[in-house]
Amino acid sequence: MNLLVIGGCASGKSAFAESATQKLGGSLVYVATMPVVSPEDQKAVDRHRRMRSGKGFTTLERPWKLAPLPGCGKTLLVECIATHTANLMFAPGENPLDTARWTKELKAELEPIILRNKNTVWVSSSVDCDGIQYSQETEAYKKVLNDINCYLAEKSDAVVEMVCGIPVRIKGDFPC
Repeated sequence: MNLLVIGGCASGKSAFAESATQKLGGSLVYVATMPVVSPEDQKAVDRHRRMRSGKGFTTLERPWKLAPLPGCGKTLLVECIATHTANLMFAPGENPLDTARWTKELKAELEPIILRNKNTVWVSSSVDCDGIQYSQETEAYKKVLNDINCYLAEKSDAVVEMVCGIPVRIKGDFPC
């Protein structure tokens, strides 16, 4: 099963995704995409580590490239696609404005994970709800992330949007 958990900042995505991953069972692997480059980043990483402490997750740090990931018998929680997208698009020397390239590369990277014969829970963020016009680079990021979120939603068996800590089923059957 592929499950996409999407929502705004501090909407309860992480807690729901961890619980969903545990319900899916198997050997649990948390794929962390956050590079620690500031004290705020470290606080966020520490908070997430505390949240999943004692829940049976093995953590893999993958801020720049998701692969290689464990296959058979592993249930993955990939957190977070929004962070991973930003890591790639805004890496030194990269051109974030080449949206077609980034969408193509991200889909190519995600497809083998989607096609695995085991469970994957994807966490991503809604970033296009405020109606504000941002810089050209940020608008490019929003476009790519929206394209990738739509791709993951299409390929997932179930999609849940977190709204104020409440899971709202968008697609498929998953016990919320």
